[in-house]
Amino acid sequence: MTVDTAERLPIELEEFPTAIRPMQAGSAEAPFSSPDYLFEVKWDGLRCLLLKRPGGEVRLLDRRFNDLTDQLPEVVATADRLPAATILDGELVATDPEGRPDLERLRKRLGGRARADVGLSFIAFDLLWLDGKPQLRQPLVRRKQRLRKAVGAAGAIVVPDHIEGEGVELFEACLERGLEGVMAKHRDSTYVPGQRSPFWLKVKAVKSDDFVVTGWLPSEGADPFGALLVGFYERGRLLPCGAVVGGFDAASTATIAAELRRLEVAESPLDPAPVMMGAPVHWVRPELVISVRYSDWAPDGTLRFPIFNGLRADIHPAECVRHRPRVVIAGRTPPGSPAYGLTRFPF
Repeated sequence: MTVDTAERLPIELEEFPTAIRPMQAGSAEAPFSSPDYLFEVKWDGLRCLLLKRPGGEVRLLDRRFNDLTDQLPEVVATADRLPAATILDGELVATDPEGRPDLERLRKRLGGRARADVGLSFIAFDLLWLDGKPQLRQPLVRRKQRLRKAVGAAGAIVVPDHIEGEGVELFEACLERGLEGVMAKHRDSTYVPGQRSPFWLKVKAVKSDDFVVTGWLPSEGADPFGALLVGFYERGRLLPCGAVVGGFDAASTATIAAELRRLEVAESPLDPAPVMMGAPVHWVRPELVISVRYSDWAPDGTLRFPIFNGLRADIHPAECVRHRPRVVIAGRTPPGSPAYGLTRFPF
């Protein structure tokens, strides 16, 4: 693909949009370094777009276009200094006393179960629109330069630092601090809304993904359920990948139990339906999405040691797919690997 072809891609928007679906990343099998990539921390928070409309109104929308504006007055106040008709892509992050991202504190803050003074920031890592002008077709390195200049310093909107080339070193630093991992983004990548790009890669220190709940197993005790059956979509089919047993707190258990009752159906949503199960199963419509931490995938396609990591109301069930990592070693890939051509960026 040449620059001329890229110019013809349908990623330009003629008028300031009311909403944009954020661009998604693929997965890398292991950390790597490459002079063609910018590396930044992968923040453990809630993906969110900040839109400052032409009239000056500020809106904060998650990936499913849920409006979070009224819950984030400090971010709205900081956005006053942005030019009108500007859109930022980023992550809402709450921090623990040591300054590390704390997803549970964020959930409590957004759920109204934490004080408004809990530290919260909008980590702005991309610029989609600036002062009435779309930036989607600009290379990432230029978008980041303009982003830092537009946001400035201080306040609840933060532009994180990135490093060029040294992805392995940043990954090791993230491991030491207990952070989720690293994002690797090609310096010349354009922004394609709603698409999963091979030029953005996530390298996770701890494996976690989103899965759709397909059913539940009864509890042997007083709990409303014993385990959640989860699955993922592949080529239009909903496939099973195991049962999640641990990690539920009282609040999430109550919320999930209510959703399970609401979504219960007689037939399995899996394709194909299982022939038999070893325990009585209550099936549900595949609408509830949860985040799961796990050690790895087993050869039979199930998750090893899955632990509940939180509810994901911002994720559509169709987004729950299995991410098969690309092999990227020292910024170069052999012709036989799934990522061949990835680092030979066509722009």
